[in-house]
Amino acid sequence: MDALLDIKNVTMRFGSLVANDHVSLSCGYGSVISLLGENGAGKTTLMKVIYGLNKPESGEIYFEGKKVSVKSPKAAIALGIQMVHQHFMLVNHLTVAENIVMGNEPVKFGIFQRKAAVDRVRELSEMYGLQIDPMQMVGKLSVGAKQRTEILKALYHGAKLLILDEPTAVLTPQETQELFKVIRRLKEDGKSVIIITHKLHETMENADWVYVMRHGKMIGCVAKKDTSPEELTRMMVDHALEKFEKAACHPGEVAVSLSGLSYTNRDHAPVLRDVNLEIREGEIYGLAGIEGNGQQELVEVLSGIESRWTGTYRLLGQNAAGKSVRDLIDLGLGCIHSDRQDRGLLLDLPAAKNVLLGYQHQRSVKTPAGLIDYRRVSQMARSIIEQYHVSPADETYIARSFSGGNQQKLIVGREFYRNPKVVIIAHPTRGVDIGVSEIIHQSILKLREAGSAILLITADFDELFKLSDRIGVIYEGHIVTEGKSEEYTPNRLGLYMGGGTDEDQAV
Repeated sequence: MDALLDIKNVTMRFGSLVANDHVSLSCGYGSVISLLGENGAGKTTLMKVIYGLNKPESGEIYFEGKKVSVKSPKAAIALGIQMVHQHFMLVNHLTVAENIVMGNEPVKFGIFQRKAAVDRVRELSEMYGLQIDPMQMVGKLSVGAKQRTEILKALYHGAKLLILDEPTAVLTPQETQELFKVIRRLKEDGKSVIIITHKLHETMENADWVYVMRHGKMIGCVAKKDTSPEELTRMMVDHALEKFEKAACHPGEVAVSLSGLSYTNRDHAPVLRDVNLEIREGEIYGLAGIEGNGQQELVEVLSGIESRWTGTYRLLGQNAAGKSVRDLIDLGLGCIHSDRQDRGLLLDLPAAKNVLLGYQHQRSVKTPAGLIDYRRVSQMARSIIEQYHVSPADETYIARSFSGGNQQKLIVGREFYRNPKVVIIAHPTRGVDIGVSEIIHQSILKLREAGSAILLITADFDELFKLSDRIGVIYEGHIVTEGKSEEYTPNRLGLYMGGGTDEDQAV
């Protein structure tokens, strides 16, 4: 294939860690490349080399047939290379339009033309099916809307090559299909796309060519038409996958009870409306819904972060009103938030100290003198790192330096390590590779078998149906339907997620 991009023998080190070991890759004009590999395989590191965020130790980059030195993102953008990162790089106190045009603002007589910026963003939004309000403040957007803003920003700045790092991790199934349409339009225009993903079905739907990395090395390249998900899994994973078995559900006593729970945000907008919900010991309640329908606020109420709610919330038989995050943890609550960097980690602390977060006051991590037992904490961290295949396998490694997927493994491992009686889990396998996804799923089922009550919030229908005993759908802050998982299909759930009913399906 004619090459828009050629990477030859790139080596990238971080101290003693070889993140990319003589890696080569080619991307043709108007082609879609899928870059696969487990967390820590070196995929994002390689893409950051292309985008000018990492300076390689050795190797060559050719773009449009010319050898280039990409020393900064500004240089990459000038060439026509754009990257949409897994963790957003947006300014919360600016509008969508201001974020998108930043660096190439429309001006007249030296004055920023706000209307021109808004009109251009609205035009791009409609052209690519990425609907968003250009005047909305980014800080008030849902995670999915922030992702759309990032993609629109890349398109506005004229990408010839668009690098997408886990682009569907924050999208609903409907939004994901819209993104795939965008990718097809870009390809039709002769532009190229490199997608970093863990989702094999997305690779099989979109890619022309598939590259697979493992432990910093490029294992191979295959044409999509000549491969299969099974073959790609064998290339990606060098260890046996956990065999998945789900025992019958035998629910016990009610562990979480919500009655008439409502929440109005600081803008006086109702976000949660009369939520009624029960979750029993030994069951998994899966909650589906399009991002931004109250899921995040529900997690913040249940975990004790948000206290300005009305109604009734009982946890393990106790009234949760007025209880702090620490109080709820001491009762037996564990929580995995959807935003791992904002809610899950202190990024400038090492892995071991992040494993301690939220539990530093408990006796299990104290010496007889009442001080933190850091030897015990290091043992906990090493155990989690080993069980969840965290890479690098170093408890002294700073959290910020781990890839997004490895950050997620640390958080999941921390919350599950203590065998909580009630667990709130939002998107547990977002950005996590196939092998560790299976380990996380098995860990969730072990908690269920041990009698834990689990609220699972996920946009992944496969995960939802694979794990859930009962399923509910939240729409505009209200649970509009719930029942046993076998009572639903993806189509039926999608209908409720969009505000429809079974009667609409029958029409």
